[in-house]
Amino acid sequence: MWIKIVTDGLSDDYESKSQWISTLFIVVGSISYIYILFSTLEFSSILGATLTTIGIISAYLTAKINLHISASWTKALLIFFSGLIFLFSEISETSSIISYIGYFLLLMTINNFYLAYLTRQDSTAFAWIINALLNAIFTYLIFFNPETSVNDIGLFVAFSLIADGLTVLYSGRNIYIRP
Repeated sequence: MWIKIVTDGLSDDYESKSQWISTLFIVVGSISYIYILFSTLEFSSILGATLTTIGIISAYLTAKINLHISASWTKALLIFFSGLIFLFSEISETSSIISYIGYFLLLMTINNFYLAYLTRQDSTAFAWIINALLNAIFTYLIFFNPETSVNDIGLFVAFSLIADGLTVLYSGRNIYIRP
């Protein structure tokens, strides 16, 4: 999601930072997955902490690498503010949580398709499309599956973060962006 626009080849900043950022995404997504399965903490607290952490990491990377790409800022701020909503609001109804995360994943799907469009001249566009389709599947399951539980929602978010991390790791290996 954090794409450094370059005119003549690889972006060294992006390549070096994408490795540790993608690792953080994968670790936070995995920890979230484990906590959702085995923790007795309230679901909205786990989800809020996960999204807020990833939002801060995303905003930092966006500020360091591509300050002028609106898609990166949109995704980082959406993740961060979604986390704050879960941390500081009293969302306790399961249907409200499910609806909110459904819309969140829908926006992530649209944003990932846009990032695929930005990288259309590069092989990383395919990775962003796969990431977008994964989020689209999760969105579909949330909106059209009446048996979706809160734990399922948490697992969808965790897998989405892991997929984001893998996409960033892959795109850090070879990135050529055309403005």
